[in-house]
Amino acid sequence: MTSSRPFNPNDYPVVIGIDFGTTFSGCSYSFVHNDEVVDIVKWPKQNNNVYPKTPTLNFYQGSSNQMAHWGNAARLEMLRPTARNSVLLKQYKLYLDENIAKDLPPLPNGLTIVDAIADYLHAFHEHVVSELRKGFARNYGQHQFRYCLTVPAMWSDRAKSTMREAAIKAGLIEENDHRDRLMLISEPEAAALYCEKKCEQYNLGHNDQFMICDAGGGTVDLIVFRIDERSGRKLKEWTKGHGQSCGSVFLDRRMRKLLKKKFKEYLSSIPASAFETMMDTFVDLIKPQFDGVEDQFISLPAAMNLESLNNPAIGLEDGTLCISAAELKQEVFEPVIKEVLALIEDQLMKAGSMQAIFLVGGFGSSNYLFDRVMEDFGSRVGLVAVPPRCELAVVRGAVYFGLNPRIVTTRIPRYWYGIDTTTSFEEGIDPPNYKIVRADGSVRCDNRFSVYVWRGRPLDIDNCMSKDFFAYYPHHTTCTLYAADTEEQPRYITSPGVRKVANFTIPMPELTGVMEGEKVDLSIKMYFGEVELRVEGKKTQAQNEVK
Repeated sequence: MTSSRPFNPNDYPVVIGIDFGTTFSGCSYSFVHNDEVVDIVKWPKQNNNVYPKTPTLNFYQGSSNQMAHWGNAARLEMLRPTARNSVLLKQYKLYLDENIAKDLPPLPNGLTIVDAIADYLHAFHEHVVSELRKGFARNYGQHQFRYCLTVPAMWSDRAKSTMREAAIKAGLIEENDHRDRLMLISEPEAAALYCEKKCEQYNLGHNDQFMICDAGGGTVDLIVFRIDERSGRKLKEWTKGHGQSCGSVFLDRRMRKLLKKKFKEYLSSIPASAFETMMDTFVDLIKPQFDGVEDQFISLPAAMNLESLNNPAIGLEDGTLCISAAELKQEVFEPVIKEVLALIEDQLMKAGSMQAIFLVGGFGSSNYLFDRVMEDFGSRVGLVAVPPRCELAVVRGAVYFGLNPRIVTTRIPRYWYGIDTTTSFEEGIDPPNYKIVRADGSVRCDNRFSVYVWRGRPLDIDNCMSKDFFAYYPHHTTCTLYAADTEEQPRYITSPGVRKVANFTIPMPELTGVMEGEKVDLSIKMYFGEVELRVEGKKTQAQNEVK
C-alpha cells in the first residue's frame, strides 16, 4: 500500500480501536485532542445491556456466500425453523492460527477467511460509524477516522497481512491510503497500555515488571513489560511473549462433550436447539462465576423431549441437571486452565522476577482462573489483579496506542527473519547438491538463510537491520523474506520450520559508466521494530550475492 504524501496524524482527529475477537468483538474511540476513551456499548439485537461487546457471528442463508445477518441477529436467526440448512459461522478467527488451521475443515459456502472477516467487519464498522454520528463525532467525516486493529501476538506475519487485507475489503480504509491510517497492535501489548494507565492504583514504578495474561475466547497471549521512566513513562517488552489457542471456547468444547456423554442414550431425540439452550446456560451463567467449590445446575429446556425428568445416574432430578464442582473441574476447567498456568510459568521463568500479573480479556475475568493463578503464583508475585472492565482492556488499549504509537519503545521478535543468499560453501557441512561453482572458480553454497532479525533479541521500534550484498547490472534485486520460530538459528531456507513471508523487489537505478553484467554492490535495510515490515535498498560495498 502506498500513498503519494507523507502521513499526517492531524488529518485523522478520531482514533477508533477495534478488537476483532474469536467469540466477541468490541470497539472504543477517542478524539485526538481529548484522550478520554469512549466505548461502543449499544449493539444490534442486544440480548442484555451488561456485556459491552457483540458476538463474532456471521449468518449465511442456505448455500449463499452473501452474509445476511451478523452478531446477535445472526444468533437469533439461527434459532428460526427456516434456518435449518443455513450456516452460522463462528470462531472462524481460529483459521488465522496456522497451528490450528491445518486441522480445520474448509469454510462453508465457498467462503475464504478474508471473505468471512471482511463480511463481519463491514457490517460491524457500519454500525460503529452510525453510533459515532449520534455523538460528538458527527462533526467529522469517515475520511477523518484512523483505525487501530488488535491481533494476537502469536499470529504469523501472513495472518496479520490477511487481517489488513480483510479490513481493506471491508471498507475501513482504501487500498491507496497511507498504511499508517490502519495500525496493527498485538492484543497483550494493547492490554499492557490499558493496565499501565491504571498502574497508579497498583503502585508500579521505574524498572518494575508486569505480566499481561490476555485470556480471550480463542487465544491466550502473555508478554512481560518493564516500565521505563527515564524520559517520560514508556514500556519495554521484556520477554519474548508466548501464547496458544487455549481460550474459553475450549472450555465450551469440553462442556459440550461432557453434556453429550451424559445424554448419550437420548442424543437421537434431543433437538440441536435444546442443546444450545443448555450451552447458553453454561456460557452465560456457569463459566464466568464458577469457583471450583459449588455444584452447578442446568434447568433442562422443554424441547429436550425426554420420557422422564429423572435419571439419578447422570444427576437429573425433576428436570434439573446437577453437575458437581469436582466433575466440572476435572472434565471442563482444569485441562484448559493448566495450559494457561504453564504459559504463565514459562514467562515467569524467563523474566526472573515480577511485580504484578494482570488478567485481562473475557476469560481473564473468570473467577476460577483468578483463584488458580493466585494459588500457583500469589506467593511468588507481589500482585495478581484483574483491572476494572478487563474485558475491554484490549480495545481501550488499542485506542491509547492510536493516540501515542511510541509509548512502547522496545519489542522482542518471536521469529528469526532472513533472506535467501549464496555464501561460501563449507565441505562436510553443506549438502553437495547446494554447491554452486561460479565462472570465476569460486565455490558457493545455495539456499543459505541470512539472518536479519534474531529471535528473542530486543529491538527498538526504530531499529534498522542492514546487510551488504551484490547484484548484476541492470537486473532488479528480487528478495524473498523468510521467517522461522525454531529455537536454533536456521542455516538454510529449506530447514524445518522456515516459512516464506513475502517477496519484494528493489529496482536497480540507472547507473552511468556501469556495463551490463557488471557487479553492483548494494545494501538492503529492513525495519522490523514496528508491526509491519519496511524495506530499502541502496548502492554500496558487498560480499554476498542476492538471489
